[in-house]
Parts: sequence; C-alpha cells; structure tokens
Amino acid sequence: MMNKSITGLLKVLKWGLLSIVILLAGLFGLFHTSWLQNMLLQKSLAMLQEKLQTEVTAESVDISLFGQDVTLKGVTVKDRQNVDMFKLEQLGVDLDLWSLLNHEVKVKDARVRGLKANVYQVMPDSVPNFQFIVDAFKKDKDKQQVAKKKTDADTAQRLNLDVDQVRLERIKVRYDKHEAELGSLLFKKGKNGRMIAEIRELKTSWVQQTKKGPVDNHLRIGILDYMDMKDYRQAFIDSLCWVTDNHKPRKNSGRPKKGYFDVGHFNLVASMHLRVNHIAKDSLVAQISNLKASDPVSGIDLRNVKAYVEGNKRTLHLKDVSISLPNTKLSIARATMQLPSKKEGRHLAYSTPSVKGTTRLKDISRVFAPVLKGFNEPLQFQTSLTGDDNGMRFSNVQVNTLKKDLVVAASGYIRNLKDKYKLQVHFDINRMTAHGGSKERIINQFTVKKFMMKQLHNLGTIGYRGSFDVLWKREQFEGMLTTATGNLHFNLAIDENNKYLTGMVRTDSFELGKAMDFPGLKKVACKADFKFDISKPRTAIMRRKVGGKLPMGEIYAEVYEAKYKLLHVRNTVATIKSNGAIAEGQINVRGKRVDLLCSFSFTNTNEMQKTKIKPGIKFHGKNDSASVEKQMLKLEKKRLKAERDSLKSAAKAERKAQKKLERARRDSVEAVEKAARKAEKAAAKAAKKAEKAARKAAKKAEKEARKAARED
Repeated sequence: MMNKSITGLLKVLKWGLLSIVILLAGLFGLFHTSWLQNMLLQKSLAMLQEKLQTEVTAESVDISLFGQDVTLKGVTVKDRQNVDMFKLEQLGVDLDLWSLLNHEVKVKDARVRGLKANVYQVMPDSVPNFQFIVDAFKKDKDKQQVAKKKTDADTAQRLNLDVDQVRLERIKVRYDKHEAELGSLLFKKGKNGRMIAEIRELKTSWVQQTKKGPVDNHLRIGILDYMDMKDYRQAFIDSLCWVTDNHKPRKNSGRPKKGYFDVGHFNLVASMHLRVNHIAKDSLVAQISNLKASDPVSGIDLRNVKAYVEGNKRTLHLKDVSISLPNTKLSIARATMQLPSKKEGRHLAYSTPSVKGTTRLKDISRVFAPVLKGFNEPLQFQTSLTGDDNGMRFSNVQVNTLKKDLVVAASGYIRNLKDKYKLQVHFDINRMTAHGGSKERIINQFTVKKFMMKQLHNLGTIGYRGSFDVLWKREQFEGMLTTATGNLHFNLAIDENNKYLTGMVRTDSFELGKAMDFPGLKKVACKADFKFDISKPRTAIMRRKVGGKLPMGEIYAEVYEAKYKLLHVRNTVATIKSNGAIAEGQINVRGKRVDLLCSFSFTNTNEMQKTKIKPGIKFHGKNDSASVEKQMLKLEKKRLKAERDSLKSAAKAERKAQKKLERARRDSVEAVEKAARKAEKAAAKAAKKAEKAARKAAKKAEKEARKAARED
C-alpha cells in the first residue's frame, strides 16, 4: 500500500516537473520568436516616440537569453523638423544578467556600427536640433535625483554601471559645416581595471574664416593608442595629417626669393609620444617625446622634438626642450609661457634665459629663404629670448663658426608681428670679427652673383659695429667697418619697391690703392654717395645690350685728400658711372685759376691696373662760375649733413622708445613669473603646514587612544 502511494506521488511529481519544464521551454521559445521580440520592440519604440515627440523606427531586434545579448538593427531617429538626425546600422550589447542580483549592470561588450548623425542649428542663437532629446532625459534625471534624496534605502539600492568593452565602427557626424568620421574605436579594461583605448582613422574638416577669406581645414589621425598605466598615462599618435587650403596661389607664387611657408597651404604629417604624469581640472604634468612633423612641399622637417611640460590655466613651464632638424639641434633648458585669456585680460607672453644650438641655415631655406639653400657652413648660436603675441626681443646673441674665425655678438628685437606693413626687425651688432678667408667662405654659401671678391680679400680681417633694420620692402644698414686698409663709416638702404641700393661711405684714412689693387694710389680721405640698380629685369635688358660683369650704378665722391704716386691733391670731386660693361669716371681738382682734370675707365674690377687714364687741364677766371659752383657744393654738403643728422636723431629716439617699451614688457613678464613663483611657494608652504597639522593631529589621536587603552 505504501509502495503504491509513493509510486503515485512520484508519477505526479514527474508529470508536474515535466509540465513546468515544457511550460518554461514554451515561454523561453516564445520569447525567442521574432513575433514576440518585434512586438516588444514596437511597444518600446512607441513609448520612446511618445516621450520624444518625434519619429523613432527600427528594422529589427534580436534578444538572446542564452547569450545574454541584445542587438538592434536599422534604427532611425528624426528631429522635430522631420529630418533624419540619427541613423544606426547596428547596436549590440552583451550583458551579464546575473550581476543584476548584486544591483550592478555589467556590460561585457557594447557595439555601435554604421552611425550617421546630422546635427545643426538653424540660426547661431537658436538651439541645436538634438536639444529636445537632452531636455527629455534631463527631466527624468532631475526626477530621479529628487527621488534618491527622499530615502537612504533608495540610495543603497541604486544600480552601478560597469562596462568591460566598447566598440565603435564607421561613425560619421555632421554639425553644420563641420564633419567628423571615425573608422573604429576600441575601449576596454586591461589588467587591474586599467583603461586601454585604440582609435583608427579619425577624420574631421572645418572652414576657418580669416580676414583674407575662408580656409578649408582637414585633420586626420591614422592611429591613436592610449593606455592607463599604474602611475601615469601614455598615448601614441601616428599618421596625424593636417591639410589647409585657402584656394589661392601660394605666397611665393612668382616670387622665387620667398620661402614656401604659407599657413593657407599646409600638408603636415606628424607623430608623437605623450606621457601624462598628472592631469586635473586646472593642472597638467606631461612629457612629449619623439614628435616628428614634415611637410615636403613647404620644407618643414622636424626630426625630433622633446619637452617636459608643467602648467595650469595661466602659466606653462617647459623644461629640457630639444628640437632637431636634419642639420640643426636646438636646446632650451627652461622656459615660461603666460597663456592668453580675453576674459581675464591676459596676453600671450614667454621668456627663456637661454636658447643654444648648432645649425646649417640650409635647413630653413625652402621654408623661409631660398637664398640659403647652399648655406652648408655649420654655425653655433645662443641667445636669451622674451616676447609676446606681437613681438620678440633677443639679448646676448652670439653666433660663430666652428673654427671661431667668424664671431658675432648682438642684440635686437622684432615688433609688429601682426601687421606686415609695420613689421620691423632691428639688431644692434655690438661686435663682429671675420678672420682669414671666412668672409669669402660665408659669401660663397649664397647662390648670388659675386662682385669684387678680390677687393674683399684685400681688406684682410674685418671688424664691424653697427645696426640693421628690416622693414616692409626696405632694409637699412649702418655702422663702421675696421679693415687692414683703414676704417669705413657707412649707411646704406635696399629699396625693394624700386630695386635700388643707395647709401654713403666715409673715411678719414683708407688705402684705396691696396684695397682695389691699384698701384700708386695711396691713402684717401673722402665721402662717397652711391646708387646701384638691383632690378633683375632692368639689368637683364642692359646686359643683353652691352654685356659686361660690372655693377650698374653711379658714385659721387668728395675727396678731401688723396695721394697718387708723387701727386698730392685736396678738395677733389670724383664721379663714376657704370652701365655694366664699362665704368667711366671723372676727377676734377679745382684751383684758383686752373682745374686739373682726369678721366678714366675700366671694365674689370679684378684688373684695376689696366685702368685707362686720360689727364686734362682747364683754365678759368678767379671769380667765374667755379666759385658759385663751390658755394653751391658747400650748401648741398650742409643740407645732406642736416638730413643725415635728422635721420639719426629720429632713429635714436625710436630705439629709445622701443627699449622703454621692451623694458616694460620684460618687467610685466617678470612680474607674472614672480607672482607664479610666489603662488607656488605659498601653496607649498600651505601644503607643508597642512601636512604638519595632520601629523600633529594623528599623533595626538594616537596618544589619546593609548591613554584610553591604559585606562581600560
């Protein structure tokens, strides 16, 4: 009887369990049918459409309880203007449903593939077309925050989100006229929960509006790898390409002397390593290494850039900066940069006490100065630098060849960087010495026609003190040359508009015959004004007509005293005119009743001993036109002297004002640096004080704990 009861009970249990299994299997199978899943999808879409008040559609959904995976395909979200705002080929999420028991949403893998987003603003002051989505979910978020504050129990039961891996593929976003594309992005957790990210083929483009018109910009990053290490973060960027196009000819188009550098035509390719030791809302400590950048068209070729960076919103401190080009190495031990801010009224300012390096100037020839393309002479240099967004100042400038046979010591400034018409480059040459054949060796580095090189050699060691200015379409030089044949005071100007070289040379004692290889001609005291044609088109026409290798121009000289063989003359006027093939001169030695005349000509400055000389004589009365001419000459001499004195006074006043302005700028930069150092010192002091107080409090608490333990 007992056995029959047990057997019956077992049969009931068997059929009951079988029924439950069949029911669960049926429900499970029903849940995996496309009919039920699509019904749930349509219900969800209807709720989302009601919430967003716009059209939301999806082609299909696939939910797998076995794989704990949800996949949506063909999702489209329209904006309030019924324009497709988001189109998504596929969205997939792999979940760990068992983690829900521990109040945790754990996403093992999230996948987004083929996303196209079209967002825009109808007017600059209107809201973007996606704002209604932000507002809809923001209300829910606010309600949730209010609900969370009601009870601590709700806070204790909130769900935590944990994502192991995210994959994005073929993402394209358009915002007004800006476009961005992403080939792929992989975000995952590495060992010990550290983050690893990989980005491939990130592209973006935009139009930059400038004063000279729109400039198209295209930026592409081929590879970006990021890894969160134990004590730092590191990133590697490769195949970064930045292209600009202003749809205008290059700045050097039709101007062979101008370099290829043009911000409207960049094609820059770069790569770099970045190590971030610390990053916060208002501070950064990082190290840049292996930065390479090149633009084969413009000639930019940075082989390696390294720098250690510490900074905040106001100031950047750079340390151990090194920059390498093919034949140039530049090092900066430390530098400070004040970051600009319109809101706080700060302008860009920077300073470094020392910039050192070695260079061959051909490195910058294609970029800035094609005339330097043959300059292969190694040079060493160093300087101190301060500046802002409108100018730079150089002090303690030293340049020399490796042999030290050419040495230059100078200081100077560049101002009005923002206005090329007012741009001024000024340098004071405190000392320049050129020994031996360094003069000829340096000049031979330039691919230009060379005149009077033999005469240059005859000058021997040259010393120079003076200054030069580079202005819009004009260069000016002045100073004193000391040579083995005598000293020369000079000033000259190159007029780039009219293509003329003009100037003045004066000497109290100069061995002109030795310098010009003209036997018999001894020391000369004179002043000469000159003007030479440097226009290639004009001189080319004349060369075709007359040929020749001489410079084209004219010289007017007042010879105060000169000796030629046994002849000793004073107050002599000489003129020389050259058409390029032949130079013809006239010398007039004035007397009371007789003028001694001498005409001469030559065709080659390297063969001055072959100069053809033709003497002459002219008689005149005591009170004839000669005295009038002499008086006029004296008045002209006074006028020229007054004009030179006026120019010198104006230049002196301008340099004085500039020095005052630069001193004020330097004081401003120093004040900023001083304030930054003071703030850092105060912060360190406060931190030290807080640390000391914490140690004291901990010690006191430990003491009280020991006391309480003894009492117990």
